[in-house]
Amino acid sequence: MFEFLQEPFMQYAVILGILLAASSAFLSPFLVLNNQSMIADGLSHVAFSGIIFGLLFLNQPIYFAIPFTAIAAILITWLSEQKMIQNDSAIAVITAFFLAIGLITVNVSSGFNISIDTLLTGDILLSSKDNVYIAAILFIVVFIFIILNYRKLLSSTYDPTFAKVSKVKHSLLKYCLAILTAIFVTIGLRIAGMLLISAFLVFPALIASQFAKSFKQTLIYGFIIVVLFSFIAIGISYEFDIPTGATIVVIYTIVLALSIIYNRFFHKTN
Repeated sequence: MFEFLQEPFMQYAVILGILLAASSAFLSPFLVLNNQSMIADGLSHVAFSGIIFGLLFLNQPIYFAIPFTAIAAILITWLSEQKMIQNDSAIAVITAFFLAIGLITVNVSSGFNISIDTLLTGDILLSSKDNVYIAAILFIVVFIFIILNYRKLLSSTYDPTFAKVSKVKHSLLKYCLAILTAIFVTIGLRIAGMLLISAFLVFPALIASQFAKSFKQTLIYGFIIVVLFSFIAIGISYEFDIPTGATIVVIYTIVLALSIIYNRFFHKTN
């Protein structure tokens, strides 16, 4: 049943998938409820270019891509905070610019040791010890950040005006969330690919909210659900030789659909 765990690269993939799922469960509610979920989609385009640039300078492009994507996240947040342009417009402008530069770089350069298709759709074979270590550090940082700032984040999420009056550092929290999201997206690109990684930050909150009666339950239920089904999806993707990221998203979608049906026709009635 768990034969796939005998393969070393699959062990890395499972650990990486679980760590990313756990991080997404804690980030998702704050991004979704703040209407910031699209920033993940935008940052995936930036991370794509970051890895392209990283391949020109480093053997491990992720070490270049992470700060590169984090800077873009800070810039997007700054533009929206300064009210220069709307948040969705800031995401579109910044990500389109960085993606365009990345595509130009691909066309004028040669000798890349990774296919562009792999970056678009993800590849479980790209999992490595370095990715696992970074994902583990990310999860620890995300967990500590949420625990230490839980009440402030809750206040900023549901009532930003009250948070500002109460001297909650609303802007600082937004910048921190944006940076953590950037790191998550960059690491997750290796498994899910640019086209699907944003879904990882949307589904946990949507699924958990169908059962949760409080925000804390949303975090807990989201954590349990995505960790469990990410593990199942990775096993299925290995067994049938299909893309891991796509498999995870399909399973998340099925779980969300069943959750909505249950909530609509059974849970409310009872």
